[in-house]
Amino acid sequence: MILGEEAHIIARKPGGPRGLDGDRARLDEYENLILLCADDHKRVDLQPDVYSAADLRGRKLAHERWAEEKFAGEAEEPTRLVKARDEDSIPMQPVVTGAAVWDLVVGSGLYFMRSLEDDSDPEASDAADEFLSSARDYGDISEEVLAGGFSAVRKAQRSLQEMLTGLWERDLFVYGRRVTRTLTGGKGAPTPFAVTHLIVLAPDELRDQGRFSEDSAQP
Repeated sequence: MILGEEAHIIARKPGGPRGLDGDRARLDEYENLILLCADDHKRVDLQPDVYSAADLRGRKLAHERWAEEKFAGEAEEPTRLVKARDEDSIPMQPVVTGAAVWDLVVGSGLYFMRSLEDDSDPEASDAADEFLSSARDYGDISEEVLAGGFSAVRKAQRSLQEMLTGLWERDLFVYGRRVTRTLTGGKGAPTPFAVTHLIVLAPDELRDQGRFSEDSAQP
């Protein structure tokens, strides 16, 4: 179950939520990130006038102070995700079927996704954004889909295939990979944790697809 999503307070794109609401120099640094549940993530991004950058920073600070007071004195090791030694050598691969998208997202615990950098074609950007959002949504509800049996899984795969086909019609291509990290700390034993990387590329970006990094992606 996904309990939290890492969100940007000031969006990575100037046209995104709170994209011009402050200094854009360190967008992927800790001070510009906040952990939200999926519902709150959508809520604050759909209402940037209500949830300003200053408001979100204030809420983040208040929560950090609450956590410090609540867990003060506990010797428990902080929870963190540890990369496998060979993770950086695992390449991004072309994703050409809805079934392949499903295999990347099913049961995943964390997503790093990158949409089109060039927003000169709004319809193409919207199609890429919709595909990535839908892929993550299917990952989030994959347990419920699996509970519905083979027909439910096939329906999900067909839906993803239709969106892939729509991207191809716009000369857009999808690359992805799935890696396993180790969740350590807390009170439990170290456990495997699936992480999905998924990006949409325009033709002129294909030569650079191997340079994907989490620092340039939207969690």
